[in-house]
Amino acid sequence: MAQVGTIELINHNVYQVTLKVEQQTFIAGQYLMIVLPSGESVPYSIGSSPNELPELTLYILVNDEESLAFKVIEFLKGQTDITIKMPGGDSHIESPLVTSEVDHILLIAGGTGFSQIKSIYDHLRNQNYSGKVSFYWGLRTPEDVFQQTWIDEASNLDANFSVDVIVNEPNDTWSGRAGWLYEAVQSDHPDLSKSIAFISGSVPMVYGTMDQLKAQGLEDAQCVSDVFAYAPRS
Repeated sequence: MAQVGTIELINHNVYQVTLKVEQQTFIAGQYLMIVLPSGESVPYSIGSSPNELPELTLYILVNDEESLAFKVIEFLKGQTDITIKMPGGDSHIESPLVTSEVDHILLIAGGTGFSQIKSIYDHLRNQNYSGKVSFYWGLRTPEDVFQQTWIDEASNLDANFSVDVIVNEPNDTWSGRAGWLYEAVQSDHPDLSKSIAFISGSVPMVYGTMDQLKAQGLEDAQCVSDVFAYAPRS
């Protein structure tokens, strides 16, 4: 069970939801499932880090009123306590790829893939990780950005930790980086042969990013993603 806390629209289509749980643990990068009255279990990456327990934070994208996500938000608004299943997922910071020999962890997120990657980033920072951590977050437009305060703070706390937001379709008000997500990574890191990457987003985004970064020496075996479990490539 989880106690429903706040439900807040933080941009034009993303809700930040807080839950409170008791006697639950998870590893940064894992997800939970919200159980609806219909019996459906809907997965959402946990956007907070384990040190923030017993509070959990989710970021839920709602595109329209016909979506399952809209149904989830409307359900949560009417509840004080809900049934959840947690934790789930093998794409977490205790992956076998994370070894003492790795000196650079690349974190790549598209859209609300931000949630999973933020959890990992915050956990590494909380654990005083001594290697280099580079977080790249790709969005379609400036209006899609959320958690700007977190971005500003997370970018300035440690010289080894960086956060870059890349907008694919900038407007006149956008002063940040623009273009394709993978292009920003390529520009900053011409050699990724000794890096590992956590990639979170849609199936096309994850595999497309991996394919583009092979030129920089990032092989599939150096990547971690939940997509591998539910949409494996043949």
